Amino acid sequence: MSVALNQEHVNDTAKLMIHRLIARAIGRDPSLVEKARVSLDRSSQHFEGYSFIREWSELLDLPTCEIRRLLASRSERMTRLRLSSPFILADGIYFSNTALRRRIWRAARRVAQVSPTFAEPPRMVA
Repeated sequence: MSVALNQEHVNDTAKLMIHRLIARAIGRDPSLVEKARVSLDRSSQHFEGYSFIREWSELLDLPTCEIRRLLASRSERMTRLRLSSPFILADGIYFSNTALRRRIWRAARRVAQVSPTFAEPPRMVA
């Protein structure tokens, strides 16, 4: 039996993988947090008043070890915040390599295939 994958969950898993890599990078270079603040400041000019700006600002004020823990968290809040992550556009963090992005997405798809929580819910037929 083939299970249809929920692409939203595959994408969320890929974002989690990327942010786990970012958390590791912060461990090696804590200045990436400040670079994310600069990225967030640029975003705030375009998205003034949006709640994600305030939430990321508060998160970036936390100790580095807590930021790293939250970036790797599977919580609903962090799943939502990863959609607007200032780390993705921050200087010093590079995910523009197409081959790397494809490898991450394929890995996320494999995780989704073996995890029943990532399967597409059954559809009701009228």
